[in-house]
Amino acid sequence: MSAHQREEGYGVYGFHFYDALFNEMANILLLGRDKKIPGTVYDWYGMQREDVGTYVFQYTLSGTGQIQIEGTSYALNPGEAFIVEIPSDHRYYLPKDSDGWEFIFITLVGSKAAECWRFAKAQSGSVLKISPDSKLIQLLFRIYQDTAEQKITDVYHASAKAYEFMMELYRYVRNLEKSPIDHSIPIAKTLSYIQANYAEPIALNDIAAASGYSRYYFLKQFQKELHMTPIQYLTKIRVQKAADLLLATTHSINEIASQVGYSNANYFNKVFRKAVGMSAGKFRRNKIPSKIDHLIID
Repeated sequence: MSAHQREEGYGVYGFHFYDALFNEMANILLLGRDKKIPGTVYDWYGMQREDVGTYVFQYTLSGTGQIQIEGTSYALNPGEAFIVEIPSDHRYYLPKDSDGWEFIFITLVGSKAAECWRFAKAQSGSVLKISPDSKLIQLLFRIYQDTAEQKITDVYHASAKAYEFMMELYRYVRNLEKSPIDHSIPIAKTLSYIQANYAEPIALNDIAAASGYSRYYFLKQFQKELHMTPIQYLTKIRVQKAADLLLATTHSINEIASQVGYSNANYFNKVFRKAVGMSAGKFRRNKIPSKIDHLIID
């Protein structure tokens, strides 16, 4: 596996395995999180690429991209993804009037990936509106994070992750996941921002700025659409990520606190206990798989 790193938090990873069987069934070819600034040349034609027999899922985190599919053009706003097969009649690019485009993507290979993409397209079309806090997008971020942390080290693990993503995509397009609220574009931007930056020391002003709204109007709209404050939502995401790490890793609680955005482990424990009803240590010992949907925070 090779990686091309840009600035911190961004990178494109290429997977190169020699076991043809796994590449024929399903595997990851490329995985990345990227940001294109205005004036950047970013333009991909689906009929003029060398990576034939590949299947791209790309999800907009912020800014705006554009895709043309069989002569029809679609704007790609935060919370929207496209699925395309290469080769096919499509072109996706950074339009000249865009203020930039931040996205996360995965490219798969193999016959099973082909079946999944074609089924998803038949069910939902090539452009999908997906909430940033959906299980599908959270999974994509986890696969990216595992790759960045060099946890995917062989063809078997990479293929398992490809299948995991495909099954979640099947699940999403079959409407087995409860449909999320259809958020406005500015609020979708902030949800994507929080999902992508929860591990950083972000504050309310940072979250409000991501929406493009004034702080006062942003707070009003966020509460209206999410029925919680932005800080409550940020805390919810951090606690969910911490719960995943407590159950799936042997990292110390101090390390986990840092990984989910808390510089003070004692404060993290206080927040976790209030949200879950027990300390992080007890949660790990009890091995209780828990999804935190509602928090009451002072």
